[in-house]
Parts: sequence; structure tokens; C-alpha cells
Amino acid sequence: MRRIAAVVVASVLAMSALGACSQPDAAPAAATVPVAPEFPEPEMPMAPDLTGRLQQALDGAAARGATLSIGFLDRVTGSYMGSGDRDPIETASVVKLFIADDLLFRSSRGEFALGDDARALIAPMLSSSDDSAAQVLWDTAGGSDVVTRVAARYGLPATAPSADGIWWNTRTTAADLVQYYDAVLDGNGGLAAPDRATIVGDLEAYTEDGADGYPQTFGIPRALSGEPVRGIKQGWMCCVDGRWIHLSTGFVGEGERYVVAVLSREDPWYGSDGGSADTTADTAVTDDDGAKHARVTVTGALKILFPDGVVD
Repeated sequence: MRRIAAVVVASVLAMSALGACSQPDAAPAAATVPVAPEFPEPEMPMAPDLTGRLQQALDGAAARGATLSIGFLDRVTGSYMGSGDRDPIETASVVKLFIADDLLFRSSRGEFALGDDARALIAPMLSSSDDSAAQVLWDTAGGSDVVTRVAARYGLPATAPSADGIWWNTRTTAADLVQYYDAVLDGNGGLAAPDRATIVGDLEAYTEDGADGYPQTFGIPRALSGEPVRGIKQGWMCCVDGRWIHLSTGFVGEGERYVVAVLSREDPWYGSDGGSADTTADTAVTDDDGAKHARVTVTGALKILFPDGVVD
């Protein structure tokens, strides 16, 4: 997705200073690599019930500097569990769901001519979270009006475009995303069956890494690896109000029974010894220590909720 904060200049200056101070014959100093604490800890006792484990996940994430919003729906029983699920958060790449939905819906009704070239961009946008494809389709569909139309059609009260008109700054909630997925899977959002199949199939065909090289397997894929069906749309970016944003959303289980949304805001992590962005943050977002820490937080929260790797 996107990284807004830059540490390249600081890193270059730090490396230049090291080079100026080193002696010609001195061996290069070994880099200190911060090691993120495991989450959950291997011997952590799990609460016997889902409600108790939810609190453990929230408390554990908070101790790591993260605020979580969680929504979980059993589409067979109608049982729903949420915490912080009405708190708004930036969608990052999860808004790509809405872009695809709006284009397919309007095209099927004859309101919009979706050419073959544009249609071919939907799969990489959803499966590999391709930003370039998303920008083309966002502009093609009319920008922020996409979000307004989808939110109205699905009845998503807290989902709205950003004031700046940038797609990744769209705002939503865990509750809205669960409602959206449920409606798409049930066919209640107005999409024709072939268009629903397109979106569901592209989400199930997610790639291990995004088009930008960022790992997409945090959260649902890693924590619920025992589920036979998994379709996901992930989101990530830094930084909003100085915090990493990570979203792991989608459906799992036979018949797409369960809908899951875990949304996280996490303070950048600079290693167990403290530090700052000038000394310990990487310049490449895919290797950023704070990003790795935040991905582990989202995955770990779901592992606490479902310690057997399946929803049970």
C-alpha cells in the first residue's frame, strides 16, 4: 500500500557519519537488529471462551502499542462479536473492494461501460493489491463518488470518502466491513451473481506478497491457516497520526461461513531497547521493523481468538 513517513535522509546521514569515524583497517561493526517479542507468547494460557480470549487479544495488543477494532460474524447462526467495531479508521487498500464493486454493479446495469482493459485490472487490484490498477479504476469510476454510492447501496453508516479525495484515506469501521462482506456473500448488495463470483474469486486468489512487495499473509491467512476457504483483502500504510495502519479482512470456512475484520493502529516499534526512526527503522517499507511488529500484532490477536487455527 503506502508509506508516508520517510527515514531515508536520516539513514543516509547516519551511515555517512559511521563511515567518517571508522578507521581504515577496522572491521565493520555488526548491525544490531531489534528482535520483536513474540505475540502471543508460546506459553500464554488461553481463556476458555471466545469473549475471554477477545479481551486477552485486546490487552495484549495494547501492551504492544496497538489499538484494535474487531468484528466477527457467523453467517449461519447470525452470531456477531465486536469490540471497537464502530471506531472509524482509514481503509488503506481495503477500499479496493468498493472500487471493484461499484464498477461491476454499474456496468451490469448499463450505467457504465467497463472496457476489457479496465476489467482486467480488477483481479490484480484485489488479489495483489495493485495500487496502480486501483488508481486507474478509481479515476475511471469517478473518484470519491465510488465510496458514497457503495456506502448508500450497502447501508454502511460510518463509511465515507476522505475530504482530500484520496482513495486510501477513505474511512470505515470493522462493523461496516463485516456488514459489507455479509451482503456481498448473501447477494444482498445488488451485485449480479457473476460479479459476486469475480470479487469472491479474486479475494480467494490472494498472492503471498502485494504488487509492491509487501507481505499480505498477516492476520487471517496465518492465524486461520486451518480453514479450507479463505478470501482476504488486506490494507496497510504508515503513518496516520504517527501510527501504522493494518487491516486484515475477509471470510473463511466452508460456504464462506465466517466474516472477520481486524483493524489496527500501532505506534511504530523501534526495538526492545528503545531508539528512534533515525536509528532503527528501515527505509524499505517491506523490511521496516515497525511494520513487522504491527503485522505480528494483527496475526497474534487472531491466534489468541482462534488458537487452533480454525474457527471453533
